[in-house]
Amino acid sequence: MRNRYIILIFLGVAVFFSSCDTDDFLDQQPMDEVSGEAYWQTIDQAQSALDNGYRYLRDDYYRMVISATTDDSYSWSDWPTDAKFVGTGTATTTAGYFSHYWSTNFRIVSSSNFLLDNIDNIEGDEASLNEIRGQALTLRAYAYQQLIALFGDVPRVEHVPSPEELYPTLTSREEIANWIVDDLTQAAEYLPVSYEGESGRVTRGVALAIKARVLLYEGDWQRAAEAAQEVMDLGAYSIDDDYLSLFDGTNKGSTEIIFAAQYSTNSKNAIATWVGGPAVGGWSQIVPLQSLIDAYEMTDGQTIDESPLYDSSNPFDNRDPRLSLTVILPGGVVNGSVVDVTDTTSGNINVIGANNASPTGYYYRKYVADDISGDWDQRSYNDEILIRYAEVLLTYAEAKIEAGQIDGTVLDAINQVRQRQGVEMPAVTTTSAAELREIVRRERRVEFALEEHRLFDIRRWRIAEDVMPGNVYGILNDFDERRGDYGQHILIEERYFDPSKDYLWPIPQQEMDLNENLQPTGGWY
Repeated sequence: MRNRYIILIFLGVAVFFSSCDTDDFLDQQPMDEVSGEAYWQTIDQAQSALDNGYRYLRDDYYRMVISATTDDSYSWSDWPTDAKFVGTGTATTTAGYFSHYWSTNFRIVSSSNFLLDNIDNIEGDEASLNEIRGQALTLRAYAYQQLIALFGDVPRVEHVPSPEELYPTLTSREEIANWIVDDLTQAAEYLPVSYEGESGRVTRGVALAIKARVLLYEGDWQRAAEAAQEVMDLGAYSIDDDYLSLFDGTNKGSTEIIFAAQYSTNSKNAIATWVGGPAVGGWSQIVPLQSLIDAYEMTDGQTIDESPLYDSSNPFDNRDPRLSLTVILPGGVVNGSVVDVTDTTSGNINVIGANNASPTGYYYRKYVADDISGDWDQRSYNDEILIRYAEVLLTYAEAKIEAGQIDGTVLDAINQVRQRQGVEMPAVTTTSAAELREIVRRERRVEFALEEHRLFDIRRWRIAEDVMPGNVYGILNDFDERRGDYGQHILIEERYFDPSKDYLWPIPQQEMDLNENLQPTGGWY
């Protein structure tokens, strides 16, 4: 039993799925587990095995709530996970949130390894088999990108383990990064730019975009810029003119979306429950903090500390349009309902203190599905975006800035993101490396709010120790004299950050209990 349990913890369960339609290949029901050479006979069987790995990409709550482990958001509940304690800096090695990310990503690794170990047994068209190999290599690389960015050194598992290999040791983050970059390079050669009549699968652009991300995170500026340039040169992607539609389920086929965890009417998610407020039947479980609001520039391209347009009495006027596209500000409308926390009259379901209302006074608009209204159980099927073209452009810009290669292409990449229709922020013209660095960092924060990037960014920039500890706040309470914080920003909680350990998550305690070869992450015990 002990050996079997370790396999489940580290590698997940290799469950194979029946062959499927092109439009909803993730919606098929699993068959019984199968193994052995008798199974590996046809390309359809290999494709069915591959599809299992895609299922683990769906992670709606955990992916949304990771924002609450940063200075962007707050989660008031410790159900269904304890991410809020990760945010406050009080989590321990036993936290279920750490275990979830560890096990989910190793399940993708397991599924990919089972396929890659057996696909050579199949006779068939080599191009088709290589296409499947490319997808499996990319899924495994995506999982490892997440693992090393979150945990640092982790076990390198390349094959289904033999009994002698059930207790792997840790491999350095650097070695794993080099390995998956090589895999992604190979995968890109196998993969097409697109699939006729089908979306959601790994393409050449996905492999190259993940490669660019890994190289950026590892500080390999030149190669990160080159990988991002390869994606740009494909000519397959562009910035969408409708920012909000990328997240509300109305524009799933956008040319900006490179890779997404897909849902359909047959496989819905609860995103609207987690991020939506009472106006759409949600629980306001993940809500914006004031520090995120303050990060958005004024329409003149200056910060609120610099711009003459900023009026503290009307703090939401003349702001970057992405603020109101991301956050429901007082008086904003979501799916036909007015949300105004400043209305303290009886019966306002959105006011601070009401059941399931936001404790910060702000709600997310981003990721609330367009067709959600009423009861919380009317679940949504908008997709979770994993990679979009805006990331590639800002990766290219940041890498070129850090490599000391500032030119017109850097400014163009930044401005493509800032000047999409409906946003149209002033063009960036400076060539100062210091100024461009701050602009790109701010762009990444406001452009990708609620999209999982912020945690990785504040770690690799080594600014988490500056932005995470201390008190965090909500809206300025100038509207409710009954509250003790009238005339002040609402105090939400106090947070802690220990730079000796909190730049990485700990290897989950249950994993160390099962495998003595796994040692505590530095600073954790």
